[in-house]
Amino acid sequence: MDDLDHLVIAQERAEKRFTDQRLNGLNNSRVISATDCIDCGDSIPKARQKAIKGVQRCVPCQSLSE
Repeated sequence: MDDLDHLVIAQERAEKRFTDQRLNGLNNSRVISATDCIDCGDSIPKARQKAIKGVQRCVPCQSLSE
């Protein structure tokens, strides 16, 4: 992968994050957890999705973000 590929992937993730945030804002009664991490794209385990409503990151990425 070259730099352009990384930029395209980052842009796609940013657009998805924006869309997800917009959808969550429109539907405050039900917060939806992501199935894939918004940072690295890895799957978020079902147990984490259930435990943390609206979770958007896997454990390693969440740790880095904090």
